[in-house]
Amino acid sequence: MRIRFSLSNSLLIVALTWALAVFDLGCNTAYLAQGEKLYTGADVNIIEKEAIPDKSELKNQLELLAKPEPNGKLLGLFRLKLWLYNIGFFKGTLGEPPVLLQSAAPDRIAGRMRTLLESKGYFWPDVQYTVREEESTADIEYTIAVHSPYRINGSTVKRTDTTLVEAIRSTMGGTLLAAGDQYDLEKLKKERERIDTALKEKGYFYFSPDFLVFQADSTAGNKTIDITLQVKKDIPIEAARVYTIGNIYIYSGYSLNRDSVAMPAGDTVRIGGCNYIDLDKKFNPEVIVRSIFFKKGDAYSRNKHDLTLNRLMNLGVFKFVNIRFVNADSAGIPRLEPHIYLTPLSLKNLRFELQGVSQSNNLAGPVLNSSYRNRNLFGGAELFTLSLEAGLEMPIGGGQSGGNSYEIGTRGELELPKFIVPFRLNNVSSLFVPKTHIVLGFNLLNRLLYYQLFSVDASFGYNWKESISKEHNFNPLSITFAHLTNTTQKFNDLLSVNPLLQKSFEEQFIIGQNYSFTYNDQLEKDQKNHLYFKGSIDLSGNLLQLGQSLFIKHPATPNTPYEILGTTYSEYYKFDIDLRYYYNTIDQRASISSRLIAGIGVPYGNSATLPYVKQFYIGGSNSVRAFSVWGLGPGSYRTPDSIAAKSFLEQAGDIKLEANTEYRFPIISIVKGALFVDAGNIWLMQEDPNRPGGKFSSKTFLDEIAVGTGFGLRLDLSFFILRFDLAFPLRVPYLPQGERWVVNKINFGDPSWRKNNLTFNIAIGYPY
Repeated sequence: MRIRFSLSNSLLIVALTWALAVFDLGCNTAYLAQGEKLYTGADVNIIEKEAIPDKSELKNQLELLAKPEPNGKLLGLFRLKLWLYNIGFFKGTLGEPPVLLQSAAPDRIAGRMRTLLESKGYFWPDVQYTVREEESTADIEYTIAVHSPYRINGSTVKRTDTTLVEAIRSTMGGTLLAAGDQYDLEKLKKERERIDTALKEKGYFYFSPDFLVFQADSTAGNKTIDITLQVKKDIPIEAARVYTIGNIYIYSGYSLNRDSVAMPAGDTVRIGGCNYIDLDKKFNPEVIVRSIFFKKGDAYSRNKHDLTLNRLMNLGVFKFVNIRFVNADSAGIPRLEPHIYLTPLSLKNLRFELQGVSQSNNLAGPVLNSSYRNRNLFGGAELFTLSLEAGLEMPIGGGQSGGNSYEIGTRGELELPKFIVPFRLNNVSSLFVPKTHIVLGFNLLNRLLYYQLFSVDASFGYNWKESISKEHNFNPLSITFAHLTNTTQKFNDLLSVNPLLQKSFEEQFIIGQNYSFTYNDQLEKDQKNHLYFKGSIDLSGNLLQLGQSLFIKHPATPNTPYEILGTTYSEYYKFDIDLRYYYNTIDQRASISSRLIAGIGVPYGNSATLPYVKQFYIGGSNSVRAFSVWGLGPGSYRTPDSIAAKSFLEQAGDIKLEANTEYRFPIISIVKGALFVDAGNIWLMQEDPNRPGGKFSSKTFLDEIAVGTGFGLRLDLSFFILRFDLAFPLRVPYLPQGERWVVNKINFGDPSWRKNNLTFNIAIGYPY
């Protein structure tokens, strides 16, 4: 059957939709007992007696109170879970029992709606409801009449001559209760929490938000409320005292099975103002004490409390960190003694993993991964990882004659819980431990019909988190060296007809710097929607070229390059961004996830092109899914089938632009669905005679964007997600101009079309 977007097909779709809805209603209500009615949901209508702000948001909040939720529909058409329950299949697992009108409690829901409205300043609302019954179904309509909300006229602290009240008054510069704001009970609760947090920073360890009460006076008129804050009477004496830090005790190697800690006096070491009691002799005390931010004689601070907990946990060597404060008043001076108990993790482990890997370029084979990890290499919470990987790839199916290949690699990584710098650096007051990374890796790739490539990569750099959502990575030194050997005549013939490709393989000595910044608010509290951003800068050869240019007279060019140790090095600068936005529905069950990727790499000086390993590619299971990985672009170029069948080389470019959006929704239990659209392409910075149409042009690049769409299923086990995506193209950039949109050629009934256009992707995890 050929599918076209026409009036007749549209009418057919409408008819099928109507028929499915009728079938759903008939088959699912047939199982109801006498007098039962299937509850199909509720409508909420707001009548504005006066103009109100954010009507849509208020309606959303009221709709969330309209319980119970009716039986869910697949794609808004068919109650699949209810049907499975009714026919007895998967009744206790995938099935869902009917939601009946009897389970709805409109009186109680109306009362909750009144409470919500009054908590937001909509006093004396009129909430009515109507139960609308049909032969076998029923729903409820809530009609709510409201006037404009009351607003805050001002807020004051009831004056009393106590140190505690004066401390509270000193925090009011940061009050959340600004004059003119809408009255909101939730905001009053947050104001109490804000004051409590501020008092904790001043040493009021035993204070609680529950000791604060608000009085609201609406007699001022004009729909305004005066807010007065006061401290409850008869609060505990300790709650009104400022506590300072006394002696600090650290128990390293503590076990939860210990009832008490009784160690000989000789096992206690005095270091950095702390009493360090070493129970297991595993850690350097200085590393632990460096993460303690309490100081004897200072007022207690919740910030320093949280800072100490987070820094100790982020060392990565402790399973539990517990701080117990002992009230140790001395001579009438309120004091707290922190007792810090550290329970270590297992510090060494060895792991083996065997995988079967299948790539979209028709290569498949086994991969063996093994790694050794030591979390405390030198006794200072240094993380050392040594990994080994060995893999074999063989061509499967047709269309791939790249031959067998194998790859062996080893990599050592050392992570130090501090910055290693040639100058003194004070301990940074951050929730997260700053880290220094040192990496050294070796790799051998042998494509038996073409070449051997031996490579070394090394880097030295820093990682630090500015906050829970902001992270920085900076490598002042990054080196990659690749040596091409044992090339075959077949490979040399490929390079001889493509000078740019030859250059990209030759220039494999990369020495430079790179930096990336990541913002990710998915761990932020009270965030309905989420934003992710990563921006990266990669530079190569800039400092070397600058230094050598002082002594070498001629400028660096691809024909007269500068060298180091007799080898030409790459010169380029590369920028790329990855921006994602996750929009969640009100009930958090469905979401719309979008992504934008843009990148550019510019060779200069020594280099005519980017090194092959630094170029961009597009397509595959995490990109434009309607096209195979490495098989799209650059621009309007397409590798001829006669060449593709004889070559293992993939398409890459200097510029990349990609956009994706995906609607994710639940289907049944752990089965989730997705509808997606992907678009993008790659381009070259300069013309390549062997790839005509590959150069980027501001006038034509939009006409060279590939577009694909499709449907996906996910098995979501929380800790593991298996993804299946079926995609097909809507726009093909390598077709002649005027023929690139292929929507009118979609024909699921044609085996030839399916073979040439449907792309099935299997992957682990979400694409972004």
